[in-house]
Amino acid sequence: MVVGAGNAALCAAVSAAQYGARVLVLEKSPKAFQGGNCPYTGAGFRFTHDGIDDLKSLLLESVTTGNIAMSPYTADDFRKHLEQATYGDSDERLVNVLIAQSRETVDWMYSIGVQWELPASARLENAPSVIPNQVALSALESGPGLVRMLTKAVTGLGTQILYETKMVSVVVGEQGEIIGINIQDHEGVHTISCKAVVLACGGFEANPEMRIKYLGTRWENAKVRGSRYNTGDGHRVALAVGAATNGHWTGCHGTPIDLQAPRTGDLALTDAMPRRSYPIGIMVNLDGQRFTDEGAGFAEQTFVQIASDILTQKRNRAFQIFDQRAVPYLEPRYGRSEPFQANTIRELAEMAGIHSGAFGATVDEYNQVAHDADYIPKSLDGRSTSSITPVKSNWAIRLDKPPFLAYGVTGGITYTYGGLKIDEHARVLNMEDHPITGLYAAGEIVGGIFYHNSLRAAGLMHGSVFGKIAGRHGAGL
Repeated sequence: MVVGAGNAALCAAVSAAQYGARVLVLEKSPKAFQGGNCPYTGAGFRFTHDGIDDLKSLLLESVTTGNIAMSPYTADDFRKHLEQATYGDSDERLVNVLIAQSRETVDWMYSIGVQWELPASARLENAPSVIPNQVALSALESGPGLVRMLTKAVTGLGTQILYETKMVSVVVGEQGEIIGINIQDHEGVHTISCKAVVLACGGFEANPEMRIKYLGTRWENAKVRGSRYNTGDGHRVALAVGAATNGHWTGCHGTPIDLQAPRTGDLALTDAMPRRSYPIGIMVNLDGQRFTDEGAGFAEQTFVQIASDILTQKRNRAFQIFDQRAVPYLEPRYGRSEPFQANTIRELAEMAGIHSGAFGATVDEYNQVAHDADYIPKSLDGRSTSSITPVKSNWAIRLDKPPFLAYGVTGGITYTYGGLKIDEHARVLNMEDHPITGLYAAGEIVGGIFYHNSLRAAGLMHGSVFGKIAGRHGAGL
């Protein structure tokens, strides 16, 4: 039994079937919403490789690479980048497996029908070009395409996917081994006998109760960027049979998100709602006060903390303020929003519902110590406002070129970091670090890989690696 039907789950199902197991896949969502968070991603994969020539055999024939240069991405590179993101707190055993098996897993995915292309950011028309090596490939047609290709691989092996079917609990035998699973569909609750269960049903980001319990009250009203079906079912079921936990249970991937974004992910919008140009402006709350250091670092380094800070403000919202100096540098996805716009700060405040007097005082205080300069958004410019609180460590440029813009934002949550403890074979461990016979886990439900921050394109990669492993070992029971 494989619980879930996203990237990790489908990799597990294919792997198990290839090793001779009879496999059944459970998907809580309707078919149109299959895949957990996978459909909401760009489907980039981070893995070791020897440069562009090493990748040609994996690319679509229509992709030409003759004038493109890409340096190798080594195991040491992968390890260093993950250690930098997680401050070295990741489970070394799991990291070793992830890195060592990353390339062979990408090759295996190609062999079962996953088509690869260069990431969208690397499709450069003006060759010769040197393109980044960290995220070398993306699945064709992004996350939705990856789900479609893996689903085709699963069903092509004769495996059935039961949609709108929820896991209720697992059944254990006298020795604590898995002997079955209880499921619920439109006809009621049923028990299916099985020798192994792979939990690959995501994190708990769409469960407000679990967000409050583990992440804190500030995340109660966060908007969910991905699947509404990732409600921690796997965590609940595994903990009920004595599974141990691992990882950063008070941590998650979050980001500032458009205030008008839907409460849960919308596949028509996918990645259009984040708002991460805040370093080149200021942010204020409804009381007109700044509340965080917008320029502490590049957005890639700070957006999780910024999302958390926004969620502590009144009504869980804030406004990103820009003038015409900043407008040319705003991310293109800001074009999906309709900002408030005015020629004076007072008018802007009235339009946005911000406390006018306090907002005006905040901007005046900021402008007195900010710099009269142009933005250099790709460099930490060191232009700071150390004499006011909170400081702005970089890009402290005056807001004095009207018209002024205000974008309403709140905090969005993408996925959670804390999860189940597994070993190198993807077996779920109990509190004594012994495997629970027949219970496996892969994907976002696994704890111990991401701490403090995530690493771009490593999430899908570890889901595929441990999904493949879980399927192989589960089939061997």
